[in-house]
Amino acid sequence: MRIDPDSWNIIQKIIRRYQVSAEEWQTAQKDTARYERLGRETAAVEAAMAGLTPEEQDVVRERFWTYRDKNKSYEDMINQPFSPRQMRRICYKMVYRTGKELGEI
Repeated sequence: MRIDPDSWNIIQKIIRRYQVSAEEWQTAQKDTARYERLGRETAAVEAAMAGLTPEEQDVVRERFWTYRDKNKSYEDMINQPFSPRQMRRICYKMVYRTGKELGEI
């Protein structure tokens, strides 16, 4: 299934911001729209990560959480036991599952 490029970018941004969002969610004022949004985003990323194997989780961590402002290139991830094409599929699976949880897809 093809994902709309705008939705794809939104979901990737949510995944990249996961660590910051989780911390903000703990300190945000309860019963506000921001608190609920951060909670939904955090839960969606955690649910998507739970469906991956530990090796796949390492790929996602390195791809999305190495740099704060951009994704790490597949070719730069040479210490992973997967080919760039396999890593692309793993990250697609992560983005797809997160998008389904959020309702973006």
